[in-house]
Amino acid sequence: MKARTNTLFSLALVAGLAGLTMWLERAVQAPAGSRPNPLEHDPDFIVERFTATNLGKAGRPESQLTAARMVHFPDDSTTELEEPRLAQFRESEPPVRISAERGTVSKDGEEVRLYGNVVVWREPTKTRPELRMETPFLQVFPKEDIARTPEAVVITEGGSRITGVGLEFNNKTRQLELKARVNGTFVRSGA
Repeated sequence: MKARTNTLFSLALVAGLAGLTMWLERAVQAPAGSRPNPLEHDPDFIVERFTATNLGKAGRPESQLTAARMVHFPDDSTTELEEPRLAQFRESEPPVRISAERGTVSKDGEEVRLYGNVVVWREPTKTRPELRMETPFLQVFPKEDIARTPEAVVITEGGSRITGVGLEFNNKTRQLELKARVNGTFVRSGA
């Protein structure tokens, strides 16, 4: 009887250890689930060649964003863009277009950062020539309608040209402030 009890106890112990080993192996190798690992910055989705259009209350396009590639990261909910192109449409004025080599969008969409050969331009009108601004970096706050950069800026409109370092533009008030080292040439229309 003792031999049988010892054998059954040994078998039960070995079976328990085997079960525990299998459970530990699965627990260690199991996927993390839907929660992102805060130590990893891996994308959860990638979109190639996309276009997103924002429509106004009247159903007309207000803005359009295109990019060669969009990558979203779930750990901090940021989005990276390759070759972003943004167009803002106004009813009575030509569109304002922005292009860059790359960009990032914060998780709440409140801040957009554009990097590398950032160009902002407005097509010419009947009364005004094309307006073009160039800078290596531009920070945009869409809800506030503000754009700024601490970098060098070159602005041209027709034959007029102005340069400076640091810029803040409030699109609501239409005020532009150059912060430092401002230099320029102004050519009157029709001259």
